[in-house]
Amino acid sequence: MGFLNTYFIQPIYTDSSYNLVNTTVYALIAIAALFGIYKILQKLNFKVDNRFFYALLPFIVFGSSVRALVDHEILKSGFWFVSPGIYLLTAAIFLGIFFLSYFIGKHKGENAWKRTLISGILLDAILWTYAASKSIKFTNLIYGAGIICLALLASIILYFIFRKTKFIGGKYFLPFPAHMFDASATFIAVDFLGAIEKHPLPNMISSFVGTAAIMYALKLIVLIPLMYLLNKEFKDKNFVAYLAIAIAVLGLAEGLRDLLTIIIV
Repeated sequence: MGFLNTYFIQPIYTDSSYNLVNTTVYALIAIAALFGIYKILQKLNFKVDNRFFYALLPFIVFGSSVRALVDHEILKSGFWFVSPGIYLLTAAIFLGIFFLSYFIGKHKGENAWKRTLISGILLDAILWTYAASKSIKFTNLIYGAGIICLALLASIILYFIFRKTKFIGGKYFLPFPAHMFDASATFIAVDFLGAIEKHPLPNMISSFVGTAAIMYALKLIVLIPLMYLLNKEFKDKNFVAYLAIAIAVLGLAEGLRDLLTIIIV
């Protein structure tokens, strides 16, 4: 019980940093869940494409927004509103709406992603209507603009490098701008606003080199070989597209949470 309290329960309720133990366990659970969900999609003969990502977008906004609003005590902190609970809650809501939309759409000959997208937008509207009633304000907009500009610049440079070298493109490029966004948000938050990187390994490396700008390199060191291997070695391109979206969601969710936390008062 002491082990669980130290490495899992206490970090959740104190919103303290991740540790190597809970990070590893959460990663393994996430991987298992990803494979399980894909098996279901396979049985449904569902083709994963950019429309699936579009349907996911408002739910990413929802999860990141909830987390940022908790940071500013606009929403009360609790298991379901901080990591890993917010990921579980958001995934459960998305999957519930998506599969319901799929079966309704299949019966009526409609696309599931459209219903899911609209449902997610309505969910975001409800959340932000509530947040607006708490008289929130937006500040640090120059830092927010800096995050977006840095992410765009890094993504454009990568796009043209990959296009020139014919390394990777299309929907498989999606994880790169998402994680450049996350790297930019981390860099601005840590180097300019005194935030602390909560993940143990990136925190250790950025502390060692003296700047969170190292996150750009760390992201690419992982993403470039990973996406290359997925694209070249896996014959199931539907599965590769699914994983590319999952990897992109991870970066986009973290980056958006950081951006919103920075600009909300």
